[in-house]
Amino acid sequence: MGTTVVGFRLGWDRKGRQATVVLTQAGVLHHGSGLLGMSPRPARPQAPTAPDPHPVPRQAATLRRVYAGLVQQGYGRELIPPVCVRLDTDERPLHPRPWGEHAPRAHPELIAEFTGAAPSGPGTLDDALTAFYAAIGLTPRTRTTAPPPPGPAAVPPAVRRALGALAEGRTLASRPGRGTGWSVTGAGVRLHPGPGGEDLTHREVAELQAALTAWLRHQRGPGTGAGAR
Repeated sequence: MGTTVVGFRLGWDRKGRQATVVLTQAGVLHHGSGLLGMSPRPARPQAPTAPDPHPVPRQAATLRRVYAGLVQQGYGRELIPPVCVRLDTDERPLHPRPWGEHAPRAHPELIAEFTGAAPSGPGTLDDALTAFYAAIGLTPRTRTTAPPPPGPAAVPPAVRRALGALAEGRTLASRPGRGTGWSVTGAGVRLHPGPGGEDLTHREVAELQAALTAWLRHQRGPGTGAGAR
């Protein structure tokens, strides 16, 4: 009979680690981790909270959080981009009370078949989940589309200057001589609180706002993806 799943595998090159996460059509999250190039070691699966009338959408939200958390930890390379796959492996029946002695057991065969069947092409988590919902007959939840960023003409001059500095690899920083300060680079934002805390002047607030706005726009550019520290 088989089962339909959606999942991904991320790698952390510096530590030589990998993590694989697969969500099944019953709403069970399977995790596996290990060294790069080796078979992942499966962890205890995460079953949906019972009773739950909508286990798959809730677990899909968890899948998004897991993906974001792994990337934040350092798993920045997509070894298997997010993808929906139909597997030959049957999913084990989920107990009505899937906890304690009835909790689902690790299913290494399911993870192994996913990694072998998943295509190597690019993909996004949004597209993979949309395909997953369609494959199992669910209507995806409507996601609010963010408005497009304002055009160049709407960007204040101070922000344009700060954007240019970040694009050149320069550091934006608060004025010297104060205990409280900040610095902004293309890699992140760092605050330097003073020993007792100080109020910023109106001009300093405006400079900080311009620097942060430029940093957020800079992160949307191609080849960027570092987070604030």
